[in-house]
Amino acid sequence: MTVPRARSTTAAALAAAALACACGLPDTEYFGQVPDVSDRPRHLRFCNSGEPEGLDPATVSSTTAMKPVYALFDGLTDYDQNGLPEPSLATHWDVSDDVRRFTFHLHDKGRWSNGRPITAHDVRYQVIRVLHPSTASVNADGLEPLKNALLYNRGAARMVLRDTAGLRAGDVVEVLAVDGKTAAAWNAADTSPPDANVRRGSAPLALRDLGAPVADAYATVPAGADVTIVELSGDPLRPGRDTWAYVHFNRGDGVYGWVPYAELDVAPHAGVTYRVRVVAPRHTPGVALTQAQLETPDPPRPAVDVAGADVLMLPEVLGVRVLDDHTIAFETTHPTPWFVSISNNRVLRPTPREAVSRWPRRWTDVAHIVTSGPMRLVAWRQRDRIELARSPTYWNQDEVKLDRLTIFAMDDQSAATNFYFTGGCDALTANHVPASYVRKLKGRYKDFEINPYLGIYMTITHTEVFPSRHFRRALAYAIDRTQIPKFLHGGQVPTAQFTPGVPIAQLSDADLALCGVTRDTPGVAMLMITGELCYVPPPGLDFDPEKARAELELARQELGDAFPSSITFKFNQGNEGHKLIAEYLQAQWQQVLGISVTLEVQEWKTFLSDTKGGRYQTARFGWIGNFPDAEAEFLPMFQCDSPNNRARWCNPAFEAAMAEVKPIRDRKARLVKLREAERIMIEDAPIIPLYVYVQLNMQKPYVRDLSPNFPDQPPLHEAWLDPTWRQGDGPDGRPAP
Repeated sequence: MTVPRARSTTAAALAAAALACACGLPDTEYFGQVPDVSDRPRHLRFCNSGEPEGLDPATVSSTTAMKPVYALFDGLTDYDQNGLPEPSLATHWDVSDDVRRFTFHLHDKGRWSNGRPITAHDVRYQVIRVLHPSTASVNADGLEPLKNALLYNRGAARMVLRDTAGLRAGDVVEVLAVDGKTAAAWNAADTSPPDANVRRGSAPLALRDLGAPVADAYATVPAGADVTIVELSGDPLRPGRDTWAYVHFNRGDGVYGWVPYAELDVAPHAGVTYRVRVVAPRHTPGVALTQAQLETPDPPRPAVDVAGADVLMLPEVLGVRVLDDHTIAFETTHPTPWFVSISNNRVLRPTPREAVSRWPRRWTDVAHIVTSGPMRLVAWRQRDRIELARSPTYWNQDEVKLDRLTIFAMDDQSAATNFYFTGGCDALTANHVPASYVRKLKGRYKDFEINPYLGIYMTITHTEVFPSRHFRRALAYAIDRTQIPKFLHGGQVPTAQFTPGVPIAQLSDADLALCGVTRDTPGVAMLMITGELCYVPPPGLDFDPEKARAELELARQELGDAFPSSITFKFNQGNEGHKLIAEYLQAQWQQVLGISVTLEVQEWKTFLSDTKGGRYQTARFGWIGNFPDAEAEFLPMFQCDSPNNRARWCNPAFEAAMAEVKPIRDRKARLVKLREAERIMIEDAPIIPLYVYVQLNMQKPYVRDLSPNFPDQPPLHEAWLDPTWRQGDGPDGRPAP
């Protein structure tokens, strides 16, 4: 089971000893010890950048968690060595002519670690989990293109069960108000509206797997206690004696399970009044539209009142359909040319219903976890290491080169790098090298590389704490980003633009023409599809002390006595670069604006929790894309309803601009509209971009097939260690190709 404890004594001792060793850098080809690995060619020891916040694909969001999660859970596609999707559970897929329907065909070889076959129903269940309000997943906006996804995530999408109030059974409706109050009114009252999905049993409810006898129940709900219907078996419009309900009992850690629908014989909120309207045709599952219809404004949709007894929130309102056990179709509201690119993402990596149902918050404990990937969980010593072993049930055994994978949770860069120095780990995760080391490592050691990275480093501002646009713009204009690479030493690209890219000055002549820029155009450009598609983000609020002070004066006039004379800046511990940047911002804001800045450092998981929960004023943040697309990977986090909107920024003009992008099928035309949306955001300054990331990578010369790629998602299970590496005749000591 999972046992919290301090970092292991062995790792701590080795790291401490290495600190002394590293003061005088070795005069060798490689940084530190290169141990003999002949006794463990199939055991990779990997230094991660800290303790993952969890291992549940539905709820994790940090780069720290992604590598173990992707090793443990298979997806429709997986990352190849180049970071691109390659077939995995799905052998192939079809895309409709209107780019709104994506059908994936699964093979029949996938198995959970408990031996159960993986089917399309498991993929659908993951979509339901990510989007259902009870999961509270920060990843819900990753499925935003699906029909009614975010309405469902807010609890505002319902299916009409019978003809009523001019509506027909099976209609999908949007909830506008409950008992006369909008969602905003209920929130202002700090309470939740009555939910017609709530049921009770006049007798105790035995929660079990679908169709299982009472004797196999794993939890019992007391008579008269509330449960919430999540899903119904069979046709929800024709429930019969064989219909079962999948329910959530929200007490303690919570529990989910199936019960015969007839046992839910009390509906306490059947008389609730829902004000609803039918969703637009483009949102209706199963409805295909022409391009002309997509570009036509929505028809009038009058609001009507219905009783709670006549509507249920069910997964059938979503744009996901299981066609058979090995075929699943996704329907998007608008053309979504990049949908296949998210098929290897955590939001579409199935999770096991049987484990999640029994232990919703603890199902990834070693004692409970059921996995599907190439590796299985053996041990998790929190704040120390995660031990993974080859999974005997993984369908593609020939692909797995490792028998064991040890992932150390080392949030301190110096400790991790020095642990690597002593031979304690074979490779470091990207950017886990202290800035003070980089200058001495660069160009000197063969096991240190600098590679491109699809990410942006920035500060975020809590816009509800600092609602003044002028104040936020002053903070942005006050920062000279050109100085940052001079003290980080890693070749970072300073930028005031948000969407990351390659410096325009470094583009080839062909790419300059593709991007529509000249070599002296300042800034960066994102090459989305080689030779076909380029996006140049709008310019940001670059360093200008006079503008900074002018904006600050406008903020002072606007805020009066509420003007903040000091601010607090948060960052997470263990990363030397974060500390250096925090101190630099502190100095810049004091020097240019006269604002006093208090620095607050936190442990990684606490920092994630506080920024997500809005318990900060300003903070460092980073965002890494899975593939190069501003619309899919970067800008959605600024939409009002995004669970990743840590800045709490909500701008109607931005929402409108993003909405205008949706119906456009031509990708170049989409980018023109998208650039306007990004301009609105960057000029309102909820975030302050500082630089485009690079990857600083270190791996021992005997490590094979752990190739750096753009999203930093190498398939760890394909790596292996070569005990004969010294016999190679290649120029770097590796075997020649």
